[in-house]
Amino acid sequence: MTDEILLVLPFYTGDRTLQAALENPKSLRLLWLEVLFNDRVRWKDHFDRPEVRIAYEKACVWYARYRTMIEGHSGKKMLERRPGDVDMREYRTFLEALHFASDRS
Repeated sequence: MTDEILLVLPFYTGDRTLQAALENPKSLRLLWLEVLFNDRVRWKDHFDRPEVRIAYEKACVWYARYRTMIEGHSGKKMLERRPGDVDMREYRTFLEALHFASDRS
């Protein structure tokens, strides 16, 4: 199920697989960034895990707000656009992950 390779979380937590990330509280808090910038994982296949579903929803809200930045800098494929508010306290972390992802695309 979850031995898919991650791109962003290893930079923050060292977790390289989704299975490891799902067992790490810090990775769970940042999982939305992985969803936002890693289109190699079939996230919807893991919606049986509430943590993945919640991270996906959050990533979709951020994507709707910053779509042009995300697509322009990371080459990320489109996510669904969901209405909602982003927590601006997480903006710096978002920019760091965007920069990191753009270096690897």
